[in-house]
Amino acid sequence: MRTMRRIALYVALPLVLLLSAGYSWYRMSDTGKRWRYEDRLATYCEGLIPAAESAALTSYSIDPGLPGDRTGGADDNRWDECGVADTRLLVALIPHDAVRNRRISGEPLSMLRDGSPDHLPVAVGGGWQGHTDFRDTGIVLNCTNRPASLVVTVSADESHENAEETRRIARLATATAERAAERWSCDAPHGSRVPTVPVRPDSPVPGNATGTCAGVPVPGDDSVDWHRETTAPGTALLETCALGETKARDEELYWFGAAFGPYAQRLRTSDDGDSGGYRGDAGTDRHSAWASAACGKGPRALFTVNDTEYAAPPRGYLRTALRAFAERAAQRHGCTDLKLPS
Repeated sequence: MRTMRRIALYVALPLVLLLSAGYSWYRMSDTGKRWRYEDRLATYCEGLIPAAESAALTSYSIDPGLPGDRTGGADDNRWDECGVADTRLLVALIPHDAVRNRRISGEPLSMLRDGSPDHLPVAVGGGWQGHTDFRDTGIVLNCTNRPASLVVTVSADESHENAEETRRIARLATATAERAAERWSCDAPHGSRVPTVPVRPDSPVPGNATGTCAGVPVPGDDSVDWHRETTAPGTALLETCALGETKARDEELYWFGAAFGPYAQRLRTSDDGDSGGYRGDAGTDRHSAWASAACGKGPRALFTVNDTEYAAPPRGYLRTALRAFAERAAQRHGCTDLKLPS
């Protein structure tokens, strides 16, 4: 009996040492760290987050690299929100006929952010329908097999406002969109590898506009001295520009905006009592005018102009300026059936 115990001890002791060494390797080695990270991603945010692209931000850290996730909805109206390092991702499938409801928290359209006040949005590139303002990055896939759009947004802070970080975030967004499209059965054309998106100044400049404000007439009262704009390649989900003055306060006078896909839906409202959205396909009110156009089978694009408290636009100017802006933006994006306010 004593001999058998010695034999068992001789067998068990190396096994314990082997298991202990293996566990220590799993806990301490770089390969073990990556395996643990990938194991966590299998169930984190419904498995929609890609390992390599997210690890570029988290360095394979689970804590605090993956701080938490939540999910909601179902079928053609579903969403996941989760943290990746110090960014927040929203992955959502949004029906084409959805309208933002400002009284309901936690619905995808209400979670799309307004963007950075410091930089105007520019196209992501690489054949993707998307934009970035170097804090918020958005990618949209238009499903061809269901009446819905798949949107992925990544919200960051000012520490990511550089070309290298923005490219990492854009690649995370596009890779997540590809995974979500496969998991959620959204057949849609994809782009290719995201190129570098350099941070370019979009500060006010005098002279004729050549980008997102190209072709927009200025009032005849010489109130406009400069424009603020970006290039207009026709793949950004958001395009904006401004006209301003330097004579008195150096302030913006008129803001122009073009929004596509879910970013247009979040600006629409079906409630006549809701003053925070645009009603119908076209219209005007005291300080704004809006138009819309059909862009494929998805939701109608929205084109807007708003004056600020520093503007005193002559009668009819908002409609005239909107027409010029909307016609060019719709043409760039291949949209038809442009409806303008009467």
